[in-house]
Amino acid sequence: MTESPAVAVTGKPTLGGAYPVSAFAAQAVGAVGLALAKLADESDRPAANGAALASEASEGASASGSVIVDGPLADAWFSAAVRPTQPLASPWDAVAGDYRTADGWIRLHTNAPHHRAAALRVLGLPEPVDRPAVAAAVERWTGDVLETEVVIAGGCAAVMRSVEQWARHPQGIAVAAEPLVAADVRESGRPFPAGVAERPLAGVRVLDLTRVLAGPVATRVLALLGADVLRVDPPSWNEPSVAPDMTLGKRCTRLDTDDVEDRAELLALLAEADILVHGYRPGALDSMGLDAATLRRVRPGLVEVQVDAYGYSGPWAGRRGFDSLVQMSSGIAHLGMLHAAAEVPVPLPVQALDHATGWFAAAAALRGVARARHTGAGSVSRLSLARTALELQLLRDAALASQADAHATSAFPAAPAPPTLPGRTIDTFWGEALVLDPPLSVAGVRIETFVAPRPLGSDEPEWQSDLDEVLPSRRAGATAGSSARAVAALGAGRTLVWGLLSAVLVWGLQGVIGLLGSLALGGAPQLYFWTQPEWLAGAAAQAAALAGAWYATSRLVTVAPAVALTTLAGYAASVLVTAAAGVLRVGEPFAAESFVTVLVVSLSTGAALVALLVPDLLLFTRLFVGRVSGDQSLAQTRYARG
Repeated sequence: MTESPAVAVTGKPTLGGAYPVSAFAAQAVGAVGLALAKLADESDRPAANGAALASEASEGASASGSVIVDGPLADAWFSAAVRPTQPLASPWDAVAGDYRTADGWIRLHTNAPHHRAAALRVLGLPEPVDRPAVAAAVERWTGDVLETEVVIAGGCAAVMRSVEQWARHPQGIAVAAEPLVAADVRESGRPFPAGVAERPLAGVRVLDLTRVLAGPVATRVLALLGADVLRVDPPSWNEPSVAPDMTLGKRCTRLDTDDVEDRAELLALLAEADILVHGYRPGALDSMGLDAATLRRVRPGLVEVQVDAYGYSGPWAGRRGFDSLVQMSSGIAHLGMLHAAAEVPVPLPVQALDHATGWFAAAAALRGVARARHTGAGSVSRLSLARTALELQLLRDAALASQADAHATSAFPAAPAPPTLPGRTIDTFWGEALVLDPPLSVAGVRIETFVAPRPLGSDEPEWQSDLDEVLPSRRAGATAGSSARAVAALGAGRTLVWGLLSAVLVWGLQGVIGLLGSLALGGAPQLYFWTQPEWLAGAAAQAAALAGAWYATSRLVTVAPAVALTTLAGYAASVLVTAAAGVLRVGEPFAAESFVTVLVVSLSTGAALVALLVPDLLLFTRLFVGRVSGDQSLAQTRYARG
């Protein structure tokens, strides 16, 4: 056992090689432990800037309680915390990987279909294609040129550079100037949920807008501490090979921000969230209507955590990237190749940049929660895989510098992993799976979850009751296969339901107005609107027009014009079809007088006002659009993945 002033790390390192990956895993997990201990320390006062968040591992002396990291378990969590009995398919696309260029090596990341299409388009290769064909095409390119062209085309690629080359690269210089965690204080908001002693994030709502892998790791940690984590994915996004591991403790839904109703759902979720974690590139949230101004307006006091690949400054700020690509860019794969005397790039034994960044991000979120509880102020924290890579490099350099002969001790040996690791077996959508015990323990805190992993899109876009977390026995029997109503009922289906309900209400209320009007005039009760088939035909036409017009206009214009155009379209359809049906019923030729008669009857009875107002009033209920801001742009927004 090795000890620091506040963290004890048990067990022997099981991840070796050119870098001290095991020590790095323990440091990242320990950072969460220290932030968690500080969260329970009432005497801890949040800093006025991001300095405290950037040095979790060095501030343990004042943390209350003991923090213990199980080294072998931390190593195992950096691989997978949830391990289905039946092996899953490989997470890698068939053509993803390292290729020799005319002057070195390059890695193509093609797991996402649009990234694969971009790379093949640059290489001039039509589908179907195999690795030999890709290798032959890549060899004709120099690395820097191919990397640039693939990135411009919207794909993901990274040339293998040495540590020294990266240190001289403009982006390497920019990343080196950034802190591990950059944080800023935001305005105050409503009181932050207090949690309970053993579950410090009980009642805290986390909106998870992340993809593989760093962001999902961070929100998984928050779920283990009691937070209600709701992961939101686009309709077409899937991560079948990592979903069991990355959805542990979370509920998962889908929303399409090209759809105004789904965007309204997202804004409503955000308004009720406490923590927002996202892995979108800088500026990508703006196209979804979640720009900084909207975040401040919709949820003041929000604790926001951003995770990026290549950092937030420099020429590559916002470049698409993944763990394997950053390892190539930053020199890690090159140093691994030299250490192993190999002829090909050698990555770390696990995707340590993703996992470490995720744990550091969770620690940043906990620091933000501490600030929010003590001062009411929100915060935004920024982390990147590239800056985490530098942290690993600094750890390696420090470890070697402490040795008498750095050249003789340039390898970091690893002990064999334990044959069995502690955990529990649960039933999941993928069959039986082993869920490893948490790699971290903090005095007085229960670190676990009762929410089983589940496929993406298994749940509705809504927050759970706080009692579901405070009384976890209510969820103890939950399985991945269980879900609320089908998510497919949203979007177009819900638009159709709105149109039908609107038309039925309009038809019914128009009949009520006609009946009351006839009674008020002292005549016999008139059931004109309910007994004449032309008004029923008009209602059907209005239902179709409302649904069709809203589905079309809400994707092209802002909310206010969409509502106006949809209402007019519905009313016009109702009047025209009612007039035509009335003429056909009495067997007379269609004439302008017939249309005028229907229009006069509609206006004189107040039916027009009903037809105009009822669909709008119903549209803005929570069941349909909910709380929509009229200034949100709905014009051809697109997700910026990866």
